[in-house]
Amino acid sequence: MPRTADPELPHRILKAADALWQSGGEEAVTIRAVAAKASTTTPTVYSYYADREALLSALRALAFARFSAYLAKSRDFKDACARHLEFGTSHPRDYELLYGRGWMERVSTDAQKSEIERYTAHLVRAGVDQSRAAEVAYPIMMMLHGVVMHRLLNKKPGPLGRTIAAACLEACTTLLESARQGK
Repeated sequence: MPRTADPELPHRILKAADALWQSGGEEAVTIRAVAAKASTTTPTVYSYYADREALLSALRALAFARFSAYLAKSRDFKDACARHLEFGTSHPRDYELLYGRGWMERVSTDAQKSEIERYTAHLVRAGVDQSRAAEVAYPIMMMLHGVVMHRLLNKKPGPLGRTIAAACLEACTTLLESARQGK
């Protein structure tokens, strides 16, 4: 009697890859390790993901869903910025997957556009004209990214890190206010 397909297998493979990423980063996610953790074979993993990069792209989409859900709880634009910093610090492996080394290879142009549109939408809701929102979103995103990467690279938290984060949030607010005034 032929075996029936396991409808949970694609989810199990992605869950296994996610667990490996969370515990060991990019180096831990090999097709062989994913197959072993998902209790399947490497050819089966390849039947769902053409190669390792396709699997990492799927992992990035999963991490972005978690990031989006985290930001969706924001009360306002400043809170969204603070939550961006919090997510990066409290979910370092997800943030590394989202915006660390190799992220450009894992994200489509459409996904990049969608991600910037998320920040422009926050700015428009905060009173920035739609025509200016993207030009304000980019520097804000880069400031937030810089602070998160500083935190991740300097694992020992301290007063300087808190001062940098506070200055970043103040700069984000200043850019928002300036954009609202059309400057």
